Amino acid sequence: MRIERLRAARRLLGRSLLLGAALLAFNCESAREDPTGGETHFLKPCDPDADACGGELACICGVCTSACSETTTCARFPAASCAPARPADTCGVPTSGYCDVMCTADDDCAAFSAEYVCAAGVCRSSIGPASCAASGVSGNDVLVVGDSFFAASHSITAFLENMARQSGALSAGERYRDHSSVLGNTLALLGSGIEDQYTTAAAEGPVSVVIMNGGGADVLVGSCAEVAPDCPLLVEAAAAAASLFELMAGDGVQHVVYAFYPDPSDATLRAKLDVLRPLVESACEGSPVACHWVDLRTTFAGNEPLYLDADGTTPTPEGAQASATAIWAALQLPLQCIAP
Repeated sequence: MRIERLRAARRLLGRSLLLGAALLAFNCESAREDPTGGETHFLKPCDPDADACGGELACICGVCTSACSETTTCARFPAASCAPARPADTCGVPTSGYCDVMCTADDDCAAFSAEYVCAAGVCRSSIGPASCAASGVSGNDVLVVGDSFFAASHSITAFLENMARQSGALSAGERYRDHSSVLGNTLALLGSGIEDQYTTAAAEGPVSVVIMNGGGADVLVGSCAEVAPDCPLLVEAAAAAASLFELMAGDGVQHVVYAFYPDPSDATLRAKLDVLRPLVESACEGSPVACHWVDLRTTFAGNEPLYLDADGTTPTPEGAQASATAIWAALQLPLQCIAP
């Protein structure tokens, strides 16, 4: 009898150990799969008027996060710091700061999951809420303009449309209007090709959101006696971008997503883009239309041989998909925040 009791006790102990090991494995696996401090909504785009951030987070400046005044408040989120909030007229929420994660490349966001990308220097989820279709922005309201980086294959637009359909922002039968072109695609040199793309589209119907690039064709064809911020080629390109933003504002465009180029392989071209970039970014920051800047260098960093064609300036299919992912991360908030 005693022997049977001992055997029963051993069996019970064995089952308890197995159960404990299983629970431990489950908890460890959960910790590995949930690196956002227990909050699956962290850094996902949101609509301030919708309850899209769960019970622990708030929609601040268009992203699910927590208000903060010092970085220690953000300790439960990996690599997060307390970032100053944008001005109230842009952000719409009076707060001193909110938890955010800075980045220079998509790999910096890998602590969360594969759906997070580096967009405009911060980590953002590339998957938006299905409710963005309620914004009232139809596919025909979204316009793509730009040069060969977009127009060589139009793949970036196709990838963006797929992402929009998956999120519910675009119905199966809708398309974005893509007027980007391999010809007539400069900001200022030899005419105003990108502005012409826009005005042609605006004459066809109203535009609410513009996805664009620009300046690459100018520096590819034009030259500077000295590559410096006062080079007329670069000054005129940046001035044309600012003028185009003014025109768009007058027409009622509400958001612009401006994607600037990754580093090309040609050193001379890269030097001109390095000087033009801050000039156009400054025009974007001062735009009367809400302008969302996407620096594709962070997306392409370390992957240029895979993401760029042999010419070193246009994206491969992999580069087009990576570009679309970065642009989509910046595009989701404009799609959600425009009132019907």
